[in-house]
This record gives sequence, structure tokens and C-alpha cells, in this order.
Amino acid sequence: MSTIKTKSWRAKLLNISLPALSLLAGIFSGLVAWLLLDPIQGKHLEQLFQSELVRRLDVRAVETRRRFEEFIREWQVQGHSLSNHWQLITYLNSFSWQESAQRAKYYNDTPSWLEIGHPNVSMIEPSQVVLMDMQGNAREIYQRKLLPFSLERVIELYPNHDALNVTLINGYPYLLVWSNIAYQQETDPAVLLLIIDIDERFLAESQKMAHGTDTLIALINSDDQRLLVSSDNREIPQGSYIRDWHDSYLLTSQAITHYQSLEHNLLFTTMVSRDLVRQNIENITKLAQLDRLLAALVYVVVFSFIIYLISAKINQVLKRISSYGQQALGVKQPVIEKGNQLLQLEDWVKKFFRQLITARDTLHDRQEKRIRETEVLKSALFDNSMVSIITLNGQGIVVEVNGTALKFFGYSRDQLIGKQLEEIAIKPDYRTRFREMLGQCIKRSVGSDQCHDKPMLAQTANGEEKAIECSVISIHLQHQTVFNVYLRDISARRQAEREISSLAKLASENPNPVLRVNDRGVIVYANEASEPLLTYWDCERGQTLPLYWRNLVASVLNDGVNKVYEINLEEQIFSLLLAPIKELEYVNIYGRDFTQMRMAEIQSRQHQSELVHVCRLSTMGEMSTGLAHELNQPLSAIINFASGCVRRLQAGSGGEAELLDAMAQITVQAERAGEIIKRLRSLVGKRPQEREAVNLNHLVLEVASFIEFEANRQKVEVSVELSDEVLPVMVDLVQIEQVMLNLVRNAIDAMKQVDISKRKLLLKSERIDNKMVQVLVKDTGQGMPEETLSHLFDAFFSTKKGGMGMGLRISQKIMQDHHGMIEVDSQVGSGTTFHVILPTDSKLKLPGF
Repeated sequence: MSTIKTKSWRAKLLNISLPALSLLAGIFSGLVAWLLLDPIQGKHLEQLFQSELVRRLDVRAVETRRRFEEFIREWQVQGHSLSNHWQLITYLNSFSWQESAQRAKYYNDTPSWLEIGHPNVSMIEPSQVVLMDMQGNAREIYQRKLLPFSLERVIELYPNHDALNVTLINGYPYLLVWSNIAYQQETDPAVLLLIIDIDERFLAESQKMAHGTDTLIALINSDDQRLLVSSDNREIPQGSYIRDWHDSYLLTSQAITHYQSLEHNLLFTTMVSRDLVRQNIENITKLAQLDRLLAALVYVVVFSFIIYLISAKINQVLKRISSYGQQALGVKQPVIEKGNQLLQLEDWVKKFFRQLITARDTLHDRQEKRIRETEVLKSALFDNSMVSIITLNGQGIVVEVNGTALKFFGYSRDQLIGKQLEEIAIKPDYRTRFREMLGQCIKRSVGSDQCHDKPMLAQTANGEEKAIECSVISIHLQHQTVFNVYLRDISARRQAEREISSLAKLASENPNPVLRVNDRGVIVYANEASEPLLTYWDCERGQTLPLYWRNLVASVLNDGVNKVYEINLEEQIFSLLLAPIKELEYVNIYGRDFTQMRMAEIQSRQHQSELVHVCRLSTMGEMSTGLAHELNQPLSAIINFASGCVRRLQAGSGGEAELLDAMAQITVQAERAGEIIKRLRSLVGKRPQEREAVNLNHLVLEVASFIEFEANRQKVEVSVELSDEVLPVMVDLVQIEQVMLNLVRNAIDAMKQVDISKRKLLLKSERIDNKMVQVLVKDTGQGMPEETLSHLFDAFFSTKKGGMGMGLRISQKIMQDHHGMIEVDSQVGSGTTFHVILPTDSKLKLPGF
């Protein structure tokens, strides 16, 4: 009967799907967990909150008392600050303070010795501010609020030094702050007294709390346990007894030991509302119950979902097994579609293994066929390997050889099989080494590294020598051990190594200096050509560079950019290229001796200087008439004044004053002639290039004075417009004057064909931007066509008869040397404008500016 019932239940379980069964199990287990854990956790949580409440009360008591005492100390700081305020000390030195000694003064508004709104702490102001003398007399009283007692009761409590006191007066707490005021050494002429009510607002501000929090503070008279004041008088009325609040609040009281007088015993009390705490516990308990309920639901869902995933995975495995049965065994297997899959799996596996045994023989045949195919594949790999493979027995006789070895040595298979390998394939000088290596591998007396990659020389059938690497690997068969010898042709690699070695010598064979310096400034390599540099640095290979060059190396490594530096030795000049290799943290230094190039540059500059000098001489020759006229004027004046003096002296009619005036005029004209000659010598003299900071406006004036005579002779109206600001430039004064003088003379020559009334020349200086300034040389000549403009700066090109064609070419070269330029604008019939553009720098300092 029991067997029938078991089968009946089994049949019912087979009809119930596994996901449904797992869901029922999850709901049952979640309900049991809820019923068992909920009361235990609830009780434990309540105990935990009770202990936490006691701990929080202790913590809050300490925090509230600390805030209260810090708030009181702020009043002490406020008193000290006020007693040292300049306004109060100034008042004490005034006649008004002396006058108050006769009769006390009372103020309802802020007195002159106080700032408006002071003193206060957190917007709380004292009831009264009193100035006392050292005899205990109140002389100045600022009343913000009338006191319910006489001021003398407070003054009697003065301890004759700075103090801070919490006391009871008429049963109400007050804070008294005394601070001595000293405006002379060794004297205390006055005392500042602050009287502050300790009321509801005072306590609330000391804690920075708002009404409605679960924590209150109060001051209690320990003698009768009566509340003097609380931080919320509506909740805790003043005058009530502490025993009336034990049921509503958790209380803790602490003595105020540092700030209260000895005749009073005040207690600082912290109160935490039991109702709010209880309500919080209930709310948290409900939330905890809700969390546990949600956790149980999640547990049910997760448990059911996991079981469902397991069942789905089992179903997937069954389908894969069925598919395997169809593919591997050729027999269609049943697939479970519904019901309890775990119970059905038991019956299904029995049927499957019966069919699996039947298919075993078929699989065995297939496996043998696959092994034979694998052997064929291995044989093909053996014969077609890129390395020569020769199999030896324990006596070193060849038993097998691949096709690569036959091609490499040039022997047939029959010529190698049964022969000693070293006798037929190894160079005589290396046969002993080969036999020792093979013997050691056979005896297993050494590690595997002794049987790998041994370099040797092999010989082929035609006697050719080839470099090889020999490796031996033992293969253990059922009845014997054989050895595979791998011979790798390394002839190409040896050739590559020789080429690499040759390339490695490239730096050492380089006729120019090549060095390598690491990030610490140590010279790790330097070729023979680097000896002059090492001598200059006074260091050897492996030593550290001087500090300056170490800093340069560090800078180049940090920036990661190639930099070029020039180093001038006694007889050689080197250009050094510092190339950083940041990945390896070193810098390569490549040197180049360009002494000859630099000498050629110096000669070129000398030739250019001589050409410029010739051009200046040519210009001065063309201007000789004007210069003679300019020099003739002061000389004529000197002759006239000197002749006049002689005649007066001979006639005896000249007075002393007139003669002195004439002699002074002779001196002025002589100095003028000397200045003209000095300017002429500076312009035509042969001199090295010297650049100095000058004002561009002065250059324009100098050039204008040079061409004054020539312009007047040609009937040209010259206008000079100078910039209102200083235009500093760093130039060779003579060369730039030559450029501008050349342009101005060209402009005067260009206006010879224009009507006299239209001959106008403009010299204008101006700033282009913060980095460039310019001088405009503008004429009203006939202008130039495009064809002339395109060749204007070409050498030996000139539009004037007999012109050399080098003036503008040299001027352009001078401007390029000064990092400037010459630009030209010209229109036929409208004249030409030249722009002389030079760099400027606001940091340049000019003499006299």
C-alpha cells in the first residue's frame, strides 16, 4: 500500500514543473524566516536604541556644556577687545572722563566711547555697560535695559582683576565680565564692566539651536532644584522644578566650576525629550520591520529565480545531451518538455547510458581513424619543418631524418640512415664538442640548457661550411629512448650580426664628436673625435658634465625637443645638437666643427662692411656741394666776426662787452663747424658695427639736417612729423642713417621732373604695434610702374643715369641684419612711399629718458 502511495506522490511531483515547485519552497522558507527572526530582531533593536540613547545623552551633555563655556569665553574676549579699543582709550584721556568723577553719567544711546552696535556676541547685547574707576565708583553707565537691582550690588563683586563670573542676583542668572583698562604703564585708571542677562535667547544662541529640537539646556539652582532659565521657556517654564520633568526628558546635570561665584551652586542641565526619542525608536522599528519584510520578499524572489535558472540550465543541458545523442550516436533521444525535470532526469539518464554503451565501439573506430590522420599530419610537419631534424638512437646513429636536413646537407636518405651523424655532417674541429653534448644528454647529467643552442660548424656533401646551432631533445618510447637533434642554419644571422657590429662602430668611426649623456649628466659614451670637447669640459668618459651643461641636458630631456648650442674653443668652433631620447632618459650630443664656415662668415661681413663704407663715401661725394656750403656758413661767420674785432681794436672804438660778444659768436660758429665735421667723419669713417639704443625720432632729425641744403637747392619742401612718444630701437646709428639718407636723396632726385610747387617730401615716424616702429619717406614724384618695383632691390639695377644700382640693395641688407625690412608703395603719377620698419622693445633704456 505504501509503495502505491509513493508512486502516486511521485507521479504528482512529476506533473508539477520545477519553477512552480521552487516558488512554493521559496515562499515557505521566507515565511518561516520572518516568523522566527522578526520578534528577536525587534527586541534586539529596541535594546540597541536604548543603549544608544544613553550614549547620545552623555555625548550631548559634554557638547552642550562645551558650547556654553565657549560662548561665555567669547564675552570675555569681547570685553578685552573693547577695553583695548582706541576709541575708549582716547575718551579716558579726555576732559569728559575727568568730569564724570564729579557725577556719574547715564546714557540711553550709544556713548561716544563705544562703536554703534558694540559690544555683542551672536546679536546678543549686554543689559548695561559700565565704566568704573579704581575706587569702585560707577562713572559712565550705558543702559540698554534697566536692572531690577542696584548697580552697587554688582560693583561689590569686583575681584580687583580681569574676571568672568556667572552669578545669581535676585534669583536670576547674570554673566559679569570685568576688564581693566590701561592707557599708561603701571596704571589701571578704569575698569570696564559688562552685565549680560542669561535668558532663553542667551542659552539658545550658545548652542546655535532652534526651538523644536529634541535637546534643551537649562540652568538649575542646586539648592532647591528649581529651573532658573531654559533654552525654551515655553516648553520648560522658568521656576518649575527639575523633578517635574523626569518623565518627559532624560536629564543630566553638570556643575559650572570655572565661572560661578562660590556663594552660588548652579548646575548646567542637558535635557533630551523621551517622547521624541520614543517616537524615533518606533519609526525606526517600523522601518526595520518593513525592511525585514522586503528582505523576506526579496529572498523568496531570489530563491525562486535561482531555482528557475538552475532548472533552465538543466533543461539546456538535457537539450545539448539530446543533440549530442543525435549527432554522435545517430539515435534520436527523448526531450523533456514539462513536469519535474529533476525526477525525470533519473529515468532519462538510464536510457541514455544504455545507448551510450552501444555507441562506444563506433566511437572507438572513429578515434583510431583520427589517430592515423594525426600521425600523417605530424609526419608532414616533420618533413616540411624549416629546421633540420635528425633522430638518433642511444649510440648516436641516424635512424630518421626530415626533408629539410636532406636539402641542407645535400645527402640522400640512404647516405645518412645508419651513419654516425658527427662523422658525416659535423666539421672535424667541432665533433668532440658534439659528442660531449650528446653524451651528457644521454646520461642526463646536466640540465636542459646544456643541450640547447650550441654553436657549431657543419659541412655539407660538397664540402661547404655552414654555421649552425645544435639542440638535442630526448624522446622516451616504450622500449627505448631516442634523441631529436635540431640543426638551425644561423649563417644569415651571423651575417646580420656582423653588419650590426659594423653599424655599432659608426659612431666611433665618425670624424665628428658623438656623445651620449644620461639624465644625471654622466658621459656614458664619447668617440675619439670628442676629445676637444672633453678637454674643454675638463672631464673624462664616465664623469659628470659641468653644472651648466648638466642643466642644459635636463632642460632638453624635460622639453623633449632638439636644441642647438654653439661652443667656442681656443682654435675651434663647434655646433652641438642635443637630441633627447625621453623613453631611455638620455641625450645624444652630435657635434659639428664649423670653424671654416664661421671664418667665411666673418670675411663676408668684412666685405659687406667695406661695401657699405664705399657706398657711404659715394653718397658723401654726391653730397659734397651741400656739405661744403653747410661748412662754409660757420666759417664765413667766423671770418666776419674776427675781421670786425680786428677793425675795432685798430680803431680803438670797440668796447669790452662788444668784443666779448663777438668772440662768443666766433666760439659758437667754430663749434658748429666742428659738429659738422664730426658728423661727416662718423658717416664716412671705417668702423666696426656697434649697436646702441637710440630714439628713432632723433635719427629722423639728423637725416633732415643732412639733406637741408640739398632740399633747398632743389626747391623741395621738407615736412617732418615725429611721434609724440619715444620710439626706442637698438641699431647701428651710422648704418640706419645711411639707409634713410639714401631713401631721402632718391626721393629728392625723383621729384626733379615735377613742377616746383608740387615738390614735397614727408619724413614721419610712428609706432606700428608693441613690437615694430617705422619711418615713412614719402615724395610727390612721378611714381614707379610694377615692372620697376619688381626689380627695385636687385643688385646693379638703377633708374638713374650713372647710378651703381647698389644703394637699395645694400639698404635692404642692412635692414635684414637689424631684423627689420623696407617696404615700398608707389603709384604712377602719385608718388612713392618707403616704409623703414624696425623692431622695438619697451625694456630698452635710452640715455636721458
